[in-house]
Amino acid sequence: MNMEKMTATMERVFLPIAHKISSQRHLSAIKDGFIATMPLALVGAIATLLNNVFFGSTTIIGELLNRMSWYANSVQPIIDSSLSPVMSQLWWGTIAVGVLFSTFTIAYNLAKNLGEDGMIPGIIAVASYMVLTPQSAEFDGTSFWGAISWTSFNSQAVFAGLLTALLATELYCWVKRKGWVIKMPDSVPPSVSKAFSAVIPAGITLTIVAIVSVIFLEGVGTPLQLWINEVLQAPLVRLGQSPLTLILLTILAQLLWFFGLHGMNITEPALTLMYAPTLNENMELVNQGLEPIHAITRNFVDVYGMHGGSGSTLALIIAIFIFSKKPSYRTLAKMSLAPGIFQINEPIIFGLPMVMNVILVIPFILVPTINLTLAWFFTAVVPFAGKIYIAVPWTTPPVISAFLATGGDIPATILAAITFVIAIVIYAPFVIMANKEAE
Repeated sequence: MNMEKMTATMERVFLPIAHKISSQRHLSAIKDGFIATMPLALVGAIATLLNNVFFGSTTIIGELLNRMSWYANSVQPIIDSSLSPVMSQLWWGTIAVGVLFSTFTIAYNLAKNLGEDGMIPGIIAVASYMVLTPQSAEFDGTSFWGAISWTSFNSQAVFAGLLTALLATELYCWVKRKGWVIKMPDSVPPSVSKAFSAVIPAGITLTIVAIVSVIFLEGVGTPLQLWINEVLQAPLVRLGQSPLTLILLTILAQLLWFFGLHGMNITEPALTLMYAPTLNENMELVNQGLEPIHAITRNFVDVYGMHGGSGSTLALIIAIFIFSKKPSYRTLAKMSLAPGIFQINEPIIFGLPMVMNVILVIPFILVPTINLTLAWFFTAVVPFAGKIYIAVPWTTPPVISAFLATGGDIPATILAAITFVIAIVIYAPFVIMANKEAE
């Protein structure tokens, strides 16, 4: 009874807050905007994966292949001269300048949330970002006009692009709502009329952005992108590298699942803000021949804490096969096994169900919490496992994802396998306990 009262109280307090967060237009635009760039991110990630796992002569696979003289003498030179440069250019045109794409997609989705056509606001947001970009860059102590520093588009600029997209779009839509537009006769084609109606809002938006840009360049003495990185992004990234921050976000996501809400979707904006820059920076460092520096990245959660989806439900499925005597559980486990291998766990989440399941919610929360803590410890404190620097597709099966995300690091793969076994062991007594429930 006490558990029922506690659940009812949490439901009454949590659900309204969760619904407000999930429907908040800016957070929704950020989430949908980053999701829209996923095809480009995956192409860039796969290119990095090929270069640093399969094509590189110094990787584990590369070293094994190069022990064969015919491969070292005939194949590796072709890879080095042709395939690797192609992969490098793919990364350069996708992830390396990803801020431009996310600026457009975030602005596009926010405009749609505000009831506007998203195309023009998206273009204006990108133009606003370029207006904020210095017209010259310094190389080897010499300033060159017309050259743009890569730091205006790499992992250091993620927040700058995000804030530009949100603020430029809000300003543009506010001006339009005021009715400050050029109205064309009805005889003018709709596409032309729409373009002219955007002229004044676009002009006002870009002019204000230009004034802000000059204030920072001339008054503050630093570009706005760099200022945002130093004042906002860098501190938030440091906060995200604390395991406590990651654990709190994970527990919140698992609690939301308990109430029937997609916990990861709701916490995704926060996870993206803190951990997308770290993954991108790790990748940038590796592509420059350096070592990755951030232990926790966006896919750290998926690789070590969510085997088979939120709550490591693939471990639950295996525990059911081993320990469950309930026919309904075993039937559902058989149906959920194939999707679970590829990180799709809705069948087990809503079929078992995990929602409002007061027995299984305990390991559902404990498993990610314990495993992420262990993974952080053996990555950041005890440098056993290599750091993640590749954004592998989220549907990559457990353990394999660790191998690929770390560029073929064997200790990281072993660590992922160990956390998977730990998840099964934690679920086991609760599955046995569930056997006592009537069908």
